[in-house]
Amino acid sequence: MRGILGSMKVAWILALLLFAPTSAAQEGPRCLKCKQVGLVPCVEHKKKDCELEGNALYCSFMADCAVCGGTGWLDCERCEYPDAERRNAEKRLKVKELEPELKKLDEEMGRTLRKAESEHFVLIWEIDELKVDKRRLKDHELLHLYVDRLEELYDAYVNTFGVDDRDFKEKPRVFAWSFMPDHYRAGKRFCGGEGERGIKRLGSTPSFSFPVLKKYFKDDEVLHRHLLHNVAHLLLSHQNPPQWIGQMKGGWADAGVAHWFEDHFFEICDNYCYQEVDTSQGFKGGKWRPRVRKLVAMGKAAPAAEVMQKNTTILTQDDHALSFSYVDFLIQKDAQKTNRLLMRLRSKVPLRDSMKEVFGMNLIQFEKEWRDWVMATYPAR
Repeated sequence: MRGILGSMKVAWILALLLFAPTSAAQEGPRCLKCKQVGLVPCVEHKKKDCELEGNALYCSFMADCAVCGGTGWLDCERCEYPDAERRNAEKRLKVKELEPELKKLDEEMGRTLRKAESEHFVLIWEIDELKVDKRRLKDHELLHLYVDRLEELYDAYVNTFGVDDRDFKEKPRVFAWSFMPDHYRAGKRFCGGEGERGIKRLGSTPSFSFPVLKKYFKDDEVLHRHLLHNVAHLLLSHQNPPQWIGQMKGGWADAGVAHWFEDHFFEICDNYCYQEVDTSQGFKGGKWRPRVRKLVAMGKAAPAAEVMQKNTTILTQDDHALSFSYVDFLIQKDAQKTNRLLMRLRSKVPLRDSMKEVFGMNLIQFEKEWRDWVMATYPAR
């Protein structure tokens, strides 16, 4: 997984792309003030804060600024770059367009929240500071870092399954809190319930609220993995047709996809959701492939037809590892077909029929192919 410097460079690169002048404009005299960007940082903000704004359509740290209109940037007075000026003006309008709905979140919580909206997410970030790699980052930089991380997950999800923005009608809302009372209040208001470690609303209105406390997250990496795991659940349940299959005997797919993306980014799975069994115990180092291979080799893996009929809430530790492996096998076999299988499950088509329709296998054939693949590809340790 790339480090903090790589992530934060992305925001600056995005800002440059957002405001970059056309090649024709670049042929004119070189402007030393704006370095050919056509825009300069807003005088009301620190330059480093303005440079973060490339990855968000709206940022509460900038939104109320009467000088830049919430973009963090001003037209350069020494040169003319119409395209850059137009894009900056469009972003100012976008800030105003998004503001009313985002302000409703403030009203619900009784105070102004630190928040951002990107192309695919709304992130509320009530965390003052956090050590990332070897640096302590403040709230604004953390907000944009985690916007980057959410968008990375979104890109990985749509690229893996071959879907696009049309498959998602709403932007998932993610609420990260420093204090339990805020988390409990947000859980009830935005997610329809409460849970100590986190609460999700899955399906047509995807939302996730969780407390960022030291007793749950020893460092930034653990927090990052936890967020990816849970937001993968949101994406899967909200993708058209929206439905949480974890309560429809599709726990293997619900949990398996979330674990798969955690493994995709970090090569380990040590997370679990508030409604899942704690898989952080008993799976040394979060390396699940050797564990699954051992279960298969020793004949101790539960039958797939049995595991694949459980809801998420009753999956055992071994079931979680097997579910991850089922998804791993299907994605390597054909990721787009896997997506169609998941769509059929969300459409309430029984698994046996869906598997036969999409992959041309019954569950006995699936299990044999999966076991052979595990023994041929998974490491022993």
